[in-house]
Amino acid sequence: MAPGGRMAECFYCGSDKKMTRAHLFQQFIRDALQNESQDITMAHSGIQGQGLDLDVIYRGDIRAKHVKILCQDCNGKWMEPIEQAAAPVLASIMRDRGLPPRSDLFQVAHWAVIVNALATQTTGRFDIPVEHRRAIRYSRTGQPKNFGTHFVWTLDNHPSVTFDSMRFVVGADAEGDEQSVTWFSALHAGPLVMITSEFTLNTMIARELHLSGIESYLGTVESNLLCVPDAIRRGTASPEGLVTPSHHAVQELYRKVVGPNADYNTSSAGNEMVSIDRLQCNPTYGFDYGDTLVDVRASLDLSYLDRVFET
Repeated sequence: MAPGGRMAECFYCGSDKKMTRAHLFQQFIRDALQNESQDITMAHSGIQGQGLDLDVIYRGDIRAKHVKILCQDCNGKWMEPIEQAAAPVLASIMRDRGLPPRSDLFQVAHWAVIVNALATQTTGRFDIPVEHRRAIRYSRTGQPKNFGTHFVWTLDNHPSVTFDSMRFVVGADAEGDEQSVTWFSALHAGPLVMITSEFTLNTMIARELHLSGIESYLGTVESNLLCVPDAIRRGTASPEGLVTPSHHAVQELYRKVVGPNADYNTSSAGNEMVSIDRLQCNPTYGFDYGDTLVDVRASLDLSYLDRVFET
């Protein structure tokens, strides 16, 4: 039963069926992700107008975190095949075995959207719009339309598995009622950062990465378009003038979308956000992907979704 006597609804499909206990990561993904640190492993923040709406920090092993907001169909029938498809690709990345094929990265991108959104619910206070949740749940094209995931390879290996999420309330009316909500959620693990966001923020994050000279990434744009920077397309390991960043540098970059007034306090590890103050969202500029976009529909393997949508 939800607070106020309401029947609990599944986070993704909205069903009022019995909720199940679901780990953020299934066992085969937990095994692939290292966690050598018990320092900060989750940070949620919300922005409304000019002030900080929410700042939640979680310490401990996030791999053991679970939620009870999914029905059996979403937890098992839907999520499990997606997790099973992503797990071996993710394990290969964590073992530093190089850049996976693009079709494999799309499977990880699909999983990243799901787990990044679900991770925001571990505190019970980070609200993601219903229409976003349904779009994620019922996508038949892998990563859902109007969402993107950027993959950034880093110089350092992150000592823990860390989520970093931010929710923006944009265009509130005179009474303060919400008019639109957008958000992003980033997962730091091993040599990789996976940044998932709704399309508006996705293009803004792409812009920050590009302007900072970080081209060692692949960004998925909507469901079938892939941003393949020239450096990756040429297969150059260390192209002149381009940057392979640290986890902390990537975090500072994707948080630039909120404006210039971010204030960061870092842990002793030097790579984890602790608090934010006086932030604002101003999504007025986009990013021209130019000739970096590739349509990969012909190479996508969506067989892992077979039988997922059967009734």
